[in-house]
Amino acid sequence: MLVNHYMTASPVTISMSEDYSTAFDIMQTRDLHHLPVVNDNGDVVGIVTRRDLQLGARFFHEAPTEISEVMHAPVVTIAADANLAAAAERMVADRIGCLPVVDGNHKLTGMLTETDLFRALQDLLAKQV
Repeated sequence: MLVNHYMTASPVTISMSEDYSTAFDIMQTRDLHHLPVVNDNGDVVGIVTRRDLQLGARFFHEAPTEISEVMHAPVVTIAADANLAAAAERMVADRIGCLPVVDGNHKLTGMLTETDLFRALQDLLAKQV
């Protein structure tokens, strides 16, 4: 089982220069828990979660603040052709809820979340019945 079989392709991203309130709006509208942050070249440079945004709002008192101030960086990524078990191990070891999936040029090609891992587990368990 490979990462690319379960990842979400072409995920929604946000530029690191955007305001964190824009990120919150995107996450609310699209019902997302994680949002990859990209630079002007489209390279993944960070990740932001709903919790990050809530903490940022408290810390910055809802003043306009670039997402780069509240994102996690550097971001842990994985290749699309990586084994799904390796991705799960990395997520558990690093205590993270998602992995941006990147190509050889560090360009974002997908997102792998805990929910995707549950779908993979569901598929495995269904085969055992």
